[in-house]
Amino acid sequence: MSKKLKEVINLQEAMDNLATIGEIDLEHPPLLGVVQNVRLVTDDSELSVGAIRWLSEEGEEPILEILDRTYQAIYFHLQSLYQNLETDWESKKLESGIAAMMALVGESAVKMDRYLSFREGIAVEKRQEKIAERVAFRELQRFYLEHLTKKFRDQVEGDLAWSEEWQENEGALSSTMSGLKDFETVKRDEEYELFYIRNEEGDPYFTLELLRNIRLTADLVQPSESFEEDPLLKVRAIQDRDLQSSANQILGECHSLIEDFFHSSEKWEENQLARNLSMGIIALFLAANPRNLLQNTTGKSSLRYFADFLGFLRLGFQADEYQRWIAYPPEKSDQLASLLLALTHRLSFAFFSRPGGVRQEAIGLIHRTMRKGEELFQSSKKAILKGDTVWNEFLMEDERFRSFLSKFPNGPLFKILDLIREEDDENQMIAFDPIGQGNFPYRLYQVQKGKTRIDLLHMPTPVLQQLINKCEITGEFQGFLRSCNEQGKKHLLINLNDRTSWREFGRSKSLETLQMKAEHSKHFFVLTLPKTTDFYYQNNEYLNLNRAEDFIAVLQAQLKTPQECGYFFPVFWKEKEMARFVELSLPLIHIHFFQSQPTLSRRNREDFLEIFYQFLVLKTIELCKPDSVSFTSKDAIDLGASSSAMFYGFIKLLSEDFSKKVDRDFLLWLFYTPALLIRERAIAPDPLNRSLSALERIDAALAKKGDAILKEFGALYESKFLSEIKVIHS
Repeated sequence: MSKKLKEVINLQEAMDNLATIGEIDLEHPPLLGVVQNVRLVTDDSELSVGAIRWLSEEGEEPILEILDRTYQAIYFHLQSLYQNLETDWESKKLESGIAAMMALVGESAVKMDRYLSFREGIAVEKRQEKIAERVAFRELQRFYLEHLTKKFRDQVEGDLAWSEEWQENEGALSSTMSGLKDFETVKRDEEYELFYIRNEEGDPYFTLELLRNIRLTADLVQPSESFEEDPLLKVRAIQDRDLQSSANQILGECHSLIEDFFHSSEKWEENQLARNLSMGIIALFLAANPRNLLQNTTGKSSLRYFADFLGFLRLGFQADEYQRWIAYPPEKSDQLASLLLALTHRLSFAFFSRPGGVRQEAIGLIHRTMRKGEELFQSSKKAILKGDTVWNEFLMEDERFRSFLSKFPNGPLFKILDLIREEDDENQMIAFDPIGQGNFPYRLYQVQKGKTRIDLLHMPTPVLQQLINKCEITGEFQGFLRSCNEQGKKHLLINLNDRTSWREFGRSKSLETLQMKAEHSKHFFVLTLPKTTDFYYQNNEYLNLNRAEDFIAVLQAQLKTPQECGYFFPVFWKEKEMARFVELSLPLIHIHFFQSQPTLSRRNREDFLEIFYQFLVLKTIELCKPDSVSFTSKDAIDLGASSSAMFYGFIKLLSEDFSKKVDRDFLLWLFYTPALLIRERAIAPDPLNRSLSALERIDAALAKKGDAILKEFGALYESKFLSEIKVIHS
């Protein structure tokens, strides 16, 4: 077997191909596509534009070549196990893993014979050469039967050993195949929160079979040959340096209160809240000490000390004294209580609004990853395309970024494996807690209007959620809001959780309800925008809504019954005022960004919605006059990050362009950093592509008639609001 092909496809890609084949519905066979001549795909939901070559009219040879490479990659992997003197052949885990892998191989041959027969319009029996008769498949089968099965105690003998193993394991293997139908979802990290959350009866959403699949793949996939270049190895060190800087920032923000706190230490010896605050502040000092950076210590790092700070802060919110003082506010003469409450809340505020300190380092990692992806294109002799606009160039860079990351172990897969192991160790389900699980909030940039500056925050949904229908707002977020109240500040939360979805309604409802509470009603406001509904994607019943007049009418109708269609508006948005804004803004968008075209393609309609959302958010900011804003999705990694980046790009384009490299780098940082540092992957392609598509349209329209756009849309806002607003890299 040619070893040259070993360089063409790795084990992870081979397992991806088996998973894709396993998901094919032979009742409704899909199109097959090829990515970089190594991967089979049936949809484009995880890939950048232009990455797939669809095999619609071509013969079966490209598919057969990839199948051969898939079987060869598995052959080389098994061969390396066989030759490795340290392989533990007594391991039942290894035995069952290899048996399951080989069952998937056998199933793939049978399924692809049927799929190719369907494409050719012939019976399976009439195929000239079955896949199981091809050289790559037969060599893999021979090696497995003649060498590997003899290494295991429960070996199956005879010419029919492989097929007998399928029969003997039929129940387990059918479950494995069933689990693999969700395996791509796991790898794409789309619904990972459901590993933490149970249904209303307390039962998990994912099956044990899927968990076994995750363990199987994680155990079988070996590090890449270029493991030393793995960009994900740098993630933890970057996070560590960021949190060391952040600890210093929080200590500086709270310096005077901390000083007063320790000067009064003799008064709080028996106070539970004070003891937790003391431990939390000590953890902050340790996190801020550069000696505790990962690069300087083999012991506990700044990252872990910062997590300790949050843990002690949370314990403070649970303290009896804190709960009593919130329910029955202490007298102003009680200086200790006032100090402890002020310090607790100011620490929370600083935790949410910290600017961080490793932006340039993260940008450097993103660029290095893209350059490595470009080198892959060069080594494969593929043409390196250049975009004709800055937005097309972003798409080309994105493809390079994903290409290089795909060469390394799947970050989300290993994060789920870590969760499984942690739950096994603790013998209990761990709740979905994005902030508590390391997805800390921070300041992204600022929007300036005159002398007023508004902080734009990265903020995942601040909840603890163990059941799908129950959410608990975290103590530190309530502390942040109470600090806003004490300082006379307001926070506007753009909620991107889907209130029409069973997965996200609980989180959405908890945020919308929180603003109704008397203590938060004057300084916390929630605007919910649907970004995962059929209308947002223009799917299903809206797929052929091509007439511009009809599309605009449906959008207007949805905004008249907002909560039924996924919208939720804060109380200051009066019904008449909303109706007027919608009535005036939608035609203007149609005129200036779509040249009053009578028909709108699906992509046009998607761009239309994104543009409308930008003007709607700006109007909400004008009415609310907040001091801080966050685009908050489940974890603010895909929808949240893309929305924050889109809003930054939109405001930037109102007065400038993206000709400066520093601005393009900042936009890359906004898009990519949350997913890369928190989930060790690229941002999901769909929200990225939609944002870039809309920004390209906005850029083109403003370049042609920016003055007219600012004048006519400016009439919907306060005087000079649109012309004077700008963004600042904070």
